[in-house]
Amino acid sequence: MATTAETVPAPATRTVRTPVSTLRQMLRLTRVEFTLFYRYRMALYIAVLPLVFLFPALSMPEGENAVGVDNGAHYLASVFILTAMTVGIIHMPNVYAARRESMLLKRFRASGVAPVAMFGATTLSVLGVVIALSAVITGVLAAHFGESPHAPVLLLFTTTLSTVLMCLFGLAFTRLARNAESAQIITMAPFLVLLAISGALVPVEMMPDRVADVLSLLPMLPAVDIVRSAYFGLDLFSGPEQATAATGLELWVAAAPSLLVLLAWTGIAAYLVRYFRWDPRQGK
Repeated sequence: MATTAETVPAPATRTVRTPVSTLRQMLRLTRVEFTLFYRYRMALYIAVLPLVFLFPALSMPEGENAVGVDNGAHYLASVFILTAMTVGIIHMPNVYAARRESMLLKRFRASGVAPVAMFGATTLSVLGVVIALSAVITGVLAAHFGESPHAPVLLLFTTTLSTVLMCLFGLAFTRLARNAESAQIITMAPFLVLLAISGALVPVEMMPDRVADVLSLLPMLPAVDIVRSAYFGLDLFSGPEQATAATGLELWVAAAPSLLVLLAWTGIAAYLVRYFRWDPRQGK
């Protein structure tokens, strides 16, 4: 008896997509975040807002302070940190409160985008803006005051670390905002407080010793001291009366306690981000 062989169709092969790494997700989203800065009016306003801090330096009367640096240049060096604080504290809550309200954050999470990629992309875009503004500050210091940074690596490292810290703080404050409009109001409180304790507008030597000691344990004053020391090549960590010239490893060693304060606050801010709210209906 003849037999017929039945041809069994081969199973269709399924294309398996390779998961996109967190780093690639972050880099792709960073390009989108940079686009936001020139397409979104509020983001563009926040990006150029720190330029306001340049005007007091240009209008100060000429004269050297106690450490032998021009008053305007001494103040202007602190604007590196004021820039990081302004963009980080104001931009992050504004953006993430709006995205949470529109349910965009939930869609991101459902599509497999890691929180580290989202937060890292926004932080990288803020860092790009801060570095661009820092180049403007450096140009003004060089053109108007004839000053150039003595320790550019320490200056860049501190500015970057301060930017990351302020972005993390901004994310933590987002929990208190219901929407983008309320975020703009809520961020004014930490912005003004951090500005007041920075030592940029009110010199530390005019404050009581106990107040200065407390401020040295908070994030702003150590950061300002480091960038001023890095820019002018001076050890300003023991006060203007004891300021001495310092460069290279000697300056890094002198700045180490202040850097540890910044790193400690960065750890605290990163821990607070754990309580970030993804859902606008989620209870506080």
